[in-house]
Amino acid sequence: MPIELAPHNKRGLSLTSPLLAGSGAVGFGDAFPPGLGFAAFGAIVTTAVSIRPRSGAPPPRYAELPAGFLFHTGDHNPGFQRTIRSHAPTWRRAPCPILLALAGGDAGDRVWMARRLEEEDLGIAGIELTVAEDDNLGEASAFISAVRHATTLPLLVKLPATRAAHLAQTCVVAGADALVIGAAPPALYPAAGGELLEAPLAGPIALPFTLRALRHVAALDLDAPLIASGGIHSLADVDLCFDLGANAVQIRSLVWVDPAAAQQLAQELAQRTEDEHAA
Repeated sequence: MPIELAPHNKRGLSLTSPLLAGSGAVGFGDAFPPGLGFAAFGAIVTTAVSIRPRSGAPPPRYAELPAGFLFHTGDHNPGFQRTIRSHAPTWRRAPCPILLALAGGDAGDRVWMARRLEEEDLGIAGIELTVAEDDNLGEASAFISAVRHATTLPLLVKLPATRAAHLAQTCVVAGADALVIGAAPPALYPAAGGELLEAPLAGPIALPFTLRALRHVAALDLDAPLIASGGIHSLADVDLCFDLGANAVQIRSLVWVDPAAAQQLAQELAQRTEDEHAA
């Protein structure tokens, strides 16, 4: 049975698998590690793109932790126009929905990009927007509403895990079709060269933040699907998220550190779905 992530949007967003590749996990759909491909996922969320190219954060960008890592790219990307020219042909042919992540920054930039996606057939099935760690309710509402008015495409809004319950209702009222729970909090730790890196947590260490945020947002009983994201590395992790109210899950760090395990997780979920249909 398909998973519908935009039940109140006239376009809809129907997935054949609850497993999504999180933002940047496979680039723009062009950076699959060996053994993984479109077939593993119900949808692909691209690397976040901005209107103008971004060179990204200066090094260090990575610091290893006992149960994960810190990783900060600074939203490195080639810019909207170049991204579209390079990847739209692949998106149009993709066998699963492609969701374009729009990088944070000026709200007007995100509105402009959303309007362009509305006006042209670029093979995009939806948009992911991220609410920044320090956005207040008014700021989140304003930019989500502005993007909502610029496009009819489904909007997935990713919330910071530590503030997800505080922001969730406002984001749904502003026009979010689904909520992604959530972006792990930033932390500080020495990189390999000894320099201190401040960046979001990634890997298994992020899962407890995801689970706590998911439980609190699910308790609000909002009329929007929930997508768990952050630290999900196994079928047991997926089941925990489903038990706490998630309709789907995103994986990212698992794709990078253990693509074979990501493929196994995709196969396990596909087999479970097949068994449920046969029952």
